Amino acid sequence: MSAAPSTAPSLRRTLLLYLGALSVLAITGLFFAARAYGNRAANQSYDHLLVSSALSILDSVALADGQWQVDLPYAALDLLSMAPEDRVFYRVLDGQGRTITGYDDLPMARRMPQEGKPELFDARYSGEPVRWVVVGRRIATPSAQAQVLVEVGQTRRARDALASDLVLRALAALALLSVLSGLLVWLGVQRALRPLARLERDLARREPADLRPLPDGAPQEMQQMVGALNHFMQRLQASNENLRAFMAEAAHQMRTPLAALRAQAQLGLDEDDPADMRRSLVAVERNATHMSRLLNQLLSDASVLHRANLQDFERCDLAEVVHHALQDALPAVGAQPRVQRVIDPTPAQVRGDPLLLREAIKNLIDNALKHGGAEGPLQVTLNVDATHCILTIADHGPGIPAAEANTVFERFARGQHAVPGGAGLGLAIVKRVADSHGARIDLSNRPEGGLVVTLWFPRIA
Repeated sequence: MSAAPSTAPSLRRTLLLYLGALSVLAITGLFFAARAYGNRAANQSYDHLLVSSALSILDSVALADGQWQVDLPYAALDLLSMAPEDRVFYRVLDGQGRTITGYDDLPMARRMPQEGKPELFDARYSGEPVRWVVVGRRIATPSAQAQVLVEVGQTRRARDALASDLVLRALAALALLSVLSGLLVWLGVQRALRPLARLERDLARREPADLRPLPDGAPQEMQQMVGALNHFMQRLQASNENLRAFMAEAAHQMRTPLAALRAQAQLGLDEDDPADMRRSLVAVERNATHMSRLLNQLLSDASVLHRANLQDFERCDLAEVVHHALQDALPAVGAQPRVQRVIDPTPAQVRGDPLLLREAIKNLIDNALKHGGAEGPLQVTLNVDATHCILTIADHGPGIPAAEANTVFERFARGQHAVPGGAGLGLAIVKRVADSHGARIDLSNRPEGGLVVTLWFPRIA
């Protein structure tokens, strides 16, 4: 079946987007780092030549009889002429800033250089940016001493070209890195999502009734999801098995009263005597009442099974639930049975489904009234301690034999002292509700006669 267009976000697209954005940010950072490195490397290379030329010129300056003498070494300037596109400027000046030789209008550094330490700076000259160096030395003679400065500048064309070449080479490497990283990211995403595709194929090929656990081998990040899916299929399988068992048992239990009802109705149609017809109608009404009670209990059992599987629990007051269960179980008209209720005033807060709890307690009260309501009062007690809410329902009936203590909680199980007309589902419903709420149930017989049912519900603050 073709899936309808979905507006849900794509996991593959999200991974590719974030990993791609991370790669772009990393490559952008590498580009700026490469450009800074290229500029720094070009400056260091040409600054070394610039300083060497200035020092060579400084070594050629001498002071004789108070006059400056400069034997300009043109080889020093030839070091800078290795870049034919650049122009070179120089000037030799004394400590008072007077030009001895060279260009008289060259820009000067903001601070004077220390002896033996060149001062490098950038400044525009003749309409273009120029890199400058200023070196100084104090020259002493027997008759005088003075300071001399040498300034040499070179335009930035060659060094900018070298920096651009380094950056272009870095860009080529980054482009190759981008392609490789993009391919690696795509392959990584495809490989990471391969287990999802495998699970999809496995589930798509299964029959609707195939609820076997998914095979192992999922990545660590998917193990919780696979475990949750296996747990869900396990619960679904258990629910399906319960449904099939329920339908089989319901069909078996409904078949007998339906056959009896039909037989009684057919017998009534064949009778001519009004008295015999009335007896047949009474039998039909009795079987119809039994079947109606059975059907109600079957529906109640199915509802309890469904809501117990949902586990849609909330905070509720057990005392209020007991009150409503008594209202539902006691007859609205006619003779009222005797009921002794003792409710602890301490708040009996439990976590559960109020409808399920009321159904279970109503079944207990109904059983107690049927089996022992005539012999003595029904006793309903609710006590509260630090950890539990303890509900006790006691009657004065025949109790339960020890041999039947382990079977009364089974569905459609009826003891030897059971009142005719029941379906054997009441205690099974109580057991299922108690198990779903984490409660403990206990059955015991009173010495003077009667059954005592005690439920321990975990109490919440």
